[in-house]
Amino acid sequence: MPSYRPPAARPPMARGPSPRPQARPARAAASAGIDTMKVTGVLFCLSAVASLVVPFVQKEALGSASEGAGSIGGAALVLLLGAALFQGVGGVRTFVLFCAGLGALASIAAIALFHSARELQVLFATVLVICIGYLVLLLEKQASLGRVIVGSGLVVVGALSSFTAPQWLTGFARRSFAAELRPLLSEQLEYADLASGVSVKPPAGWSFMRKDAGLFAGVPAKVKLASPDAGTVVFINDEPKGVGFASLDHALDRVLQGQREAGLEPVQHERRDVTIGKATARRMSVGWKHEGRPFSGFVSVWLDGPQVFTMFGAAVGAGGATTEASFRNLEAALRFSAPVETALAGAEKSLTLECPVFTPDAVRMIGRKIPPASPVEAYFKTGWRWAIRGQAQVDPTRAAELRELMGAVFSHMSQADRARFAAYGERLRSAVATTAAEDLAAMRILGKAAAALPAETLARLQASVDTAVTVGGLL
Repeated sequence: MPSYRPPAARPPMARGPSPRPQARPARAAASAGIDTMKVTGVLFCLSAVASLVVPFVQKEALGSASEGAGSIGGAALVLLLGAALFQGVGGVRTFVLFCAGLGALASIAAIALFHSARELQVLFATVLVICIGYLVLLLEKQASLGRVIVGSGLVVVGALSSFTAPQWLTGFARRSFAAELRPLLSEQLEYADLASGVSVKPPAGWSFMRKDAGLFAGVPAKVKLASPDAGTVVFINDEPKGVGFASLDHALDRVLQGQREAGLEPVQHERRDVTIGKATARRMSVGWKHEGRPFSGFVSVWLDGPQVFTMFGAAVGAGGATTEASFRNLEAALRFSAPVETALAGAEKSLTLECPVFTPDAVRMIGRKIPPASPVEAYFKTGWRWAIRGQAQVDPTRAAELRELMGAVFSHMSQADRARFAAYGERLRSAVATTAAEDLAAMRILGKAAAALPAETLARLQASVDTAVTVGGLL
């Protein structure tokens, strides 16, 4: 029979601190960096919006329907790429990386190639900065905050430089243009043309240009002014209205044609009415390129009597508030008196002084039949021919009085002057041609003798001659 054995006693187990199980290796957190595709997508969307907003803020709205469609289409494409990047589309990331790398290499090559063209270097430098910024952002899908800041900063700086590039380029062009203008300036301080009635004393910043200055040689001008610091020039010209003149717009069309023939190739933008002095002018805004530089400006035309005035203004670049202020300052300094009135006033002063038998009214009557800017001897010849012709048509009493008064005039002439003047009168009566020198000599003989008359006698002579001139001028 089997015997029972009790279990052997086991020694008590010594309890002590047991080692904790090792924790599982932590997974790399997905949020260890910033998602660069989302950041780039946001930048793309912002640049698309800015490409449409900035031109309007700068008051350079799209010039044509084709340009507008192109800009909107480009902005839409950039917006789609930005949305795809924000959604994490890897193929778009690869495409943008490829374009950014290619753009950076092309920009470096262009900067080296166009080393003498500062304008192009500025443009390609902004493209290079933008491309480097996108490369810094997208080379890794997850990046540190510092890398994102650097990459985004490069893109923003490049974009801002790109949007402000027109102002940069205009500044470069103005400095270059100013260097060309300064040697063409003259020391003249004031300009006045009594025949056309134009006078100007340049305001601060403006100077007259030399008459032989070859700038815009195809543009006719009697006076040229320039403001080198503002990069602006103004040419002023006047010419007879002519038989074919139809309207101010017709005159602008002729100016456009003339500028095209001179090789300027202007592009017309708008036409509107403006006020210059006391005249209403028709102004045409234009833009063109000259010797590789972009110019903007205007052409204004207005009428003053028989004369057509033209003002041509040009500024480097797209213009702006500074350019417009420069033009306004010059226009405020211009003085335009009516050329007919100016010429008549000059003739009236000269003829009544040289030969006091003529009254101001008689001089103005003569000026309506001959060119107002004619020399004083032409006024005298016409007036005295009218007086001879009119004496035969007035009533006998007036004719006798005029003969009596002329006898008093002849008494103050020497015998030689009396014979010379009588011969001159016979030539006028017979319609025989006379020279300007003979007209001038006869005017001075008659004027010297008339000035020696008593004031009362001279007044009676003026009244009689005035009547004879009026009648003779009507025949």
